[in-house]
Amino acid sequence: MPNISVITVSDRSAAGVRPDKSGPLAVQLLSEFGQTSPATVVPDQVCDITRAIEQAIRGGANIVFTTGGTGISTRDVTPEATAKLVSKRAEGIEAALRNNPKVPAAALSRGIAGVIELDSRRAFIVNAPGSTGGVKDAVGAIGPLISHICEQLLDADHTAPAEKIGMSAHQQATFAVQNRGYNDGSDAQVVFAGLTPEPIDVIALQESVRDPQAGAVVLFDGRVRNHDDGQGVVSIDYEAHPDAGKVVERIARACAKGSGALKLAVVHRYGHLEVGDVAFAAAASAAHRREAFELLEKAVEQVKAELPVWKKQEFTDGSHAWTGSA
Repeated sequence: MPNISVITVSDRSAAGVRPDKSGPLAVQLLSEFGQTSPATVVPDQVCDITRAIEQAIRGGANIVFTTGGTGISTRDVTPEATAKLVSKRAEGIEAALRNNPKVPAAALSRGIAGVIELDSRRAFIVNAPGSTGGVKDAVGAIGPLISHICEQLLDADHTAPAEKIGMSAHQQATFAVQNRGYNDGSDAQVVFAGLTPEPIDVIALQESVRDPQAGAVVLFDGRVRNHDDGQGVVSIDYEAHPDAGKVVERIARACAKGSGALKLAVVHRYGHLEVGDVAFAAAASAAHRREAFELLEKAVEQVKAELPVWKKQEFTDGSHAWTGSA
């Protein structure tokens, strides 16, 4: 079983000024992937960080997970302390930790990942950010790979195809079943694409894309909500450009082309809508869910981004606002 050591790098936590939250969280999450012990806390000092890493490896750890000190502040020196010990960088892991579209600040992390060789022992180290969110993301990236990493540290042969590494036996079996099909690059049929002033029947829209070949039918049901950016909403009036219907049709056909799905239907409403009314709906079908989901998401996002429709929102306080967004 992998032996995992967690090190928290924080001046304030080391001084007892602030409780360590990221270290215990890392220990908890990593316990699913190996044997863990309570986190060691050290200050933001290169010598202290290096010493803690070396002690962990000499103590039997083959995975060392540090949290904190990866940013660009003056005291952030965890990567510098780690770089002194690493013999082989795992740049793919580093990129995975930094590439998080939902957290732009992740790009500022300078964390290092790689192999450390010390006293004839080999271990793998990962520098995670000090936030609890950063810890969760880092464990999500490294956790499923820990078993395979430990095999490679022992110079073992690959025991599974690359796409199955990190999967349990159940996950591998499910993967095999769910990936028997493939995208043949065929065009989906656009059943309907346009605008309407009438209420949208989402059930009818969903039924319109059903097909005997379809193993997956997915639906997007976008409705007027009762709030927007902290303000209560009463209603929305949509005004459409005369060519808006043609725009929807163009987008639908472009998305359907080469999608490997079967059918697509997209409709946006205009006119006066109350809270709860359907403003935008789309449905897609395919032999397998992946192609259906991908086509639906692509069509919805492109319509939202490109459709020349303007909306006037009436708020509960009597005010209103115009925005140029579907």
